Amino acid sequence: MITDWRETLKCRTEVVGSFKMGSSARLRSPGKVVIGIVLLAFVVVGLGVGYYFAAASTPSFQVMWSVRPLNIRFTVTQASGSAQDSFTCNPSVSPVTLRVFSSQPDTITVTVSPSSFPSCGSTPDNVTVTASCTPTALANGTCPGDTYTATVQVCGPAPYTCLKQFLTVNIAVQNK
Repeated sequence: MITDWRETLKCRTEVVGSFKMGSSARLRSPGKVVIGIVLLAFVVVGLGVGYYFAAASTPSFQVMWSVRPLNIRFTVTQASGSAQDSFTCNPSVSPVTLRVFSSQPDTITVTVSPSSFPSCGSTPDNVTVTASCTPTALANGTCPGDTYTATVQVCGPAPYTCLKQFLTVNIAVQNK
C-alpha cells in the first residue's frame, strides 16, 4: 500500500489547524483601560468636591484672646512662672478643650488650667498658663534662655477640631 504524501500532509494540517490561543495570552482592550482611568478620575474628583463642600459648610469659629501674645518670665531658682489670660468664642461652641504645645518640651513644659470648659461664648473664660523647667534641664543647667515659645489651642466641639486664633506664649528664663 502506497501512501500519498498529500494525504499525509492533509492529516497533519488538520491537527495543527485545531490549535487555539488561550484567553490569558490575549492583550487587553485599550478602551477598557481608558474607561477604568476615567471612572477612577470621577471618583477622585467626587471625593475632593465632597470634602471641599463639607469644609465650606462648617462654620468658622473664632477665638479672641485678651492678651496676645502672652509673656511669662521667671528665674532658674523659681523654676516656673505663670500668667493669666482669657478667651471668648464667636459663635458659641461647646464643649471646648485646650491643648498646649511647647517649642522645646525636653527643656520647658507648659500647662494650662483649667484645660476644658463646658462651653465657650461671649463670656470670657479665664485660664492660667504655667511654664516650668524640666528636672533634667535644671540639673544640666540648660534651662536659662529667652527663645522658648508655646502654643495654646482651643479645640471643640470635637477634640480634633481646633478653632482659629491660637495663643502664642513667649517664655524667658533668667539665671538670677
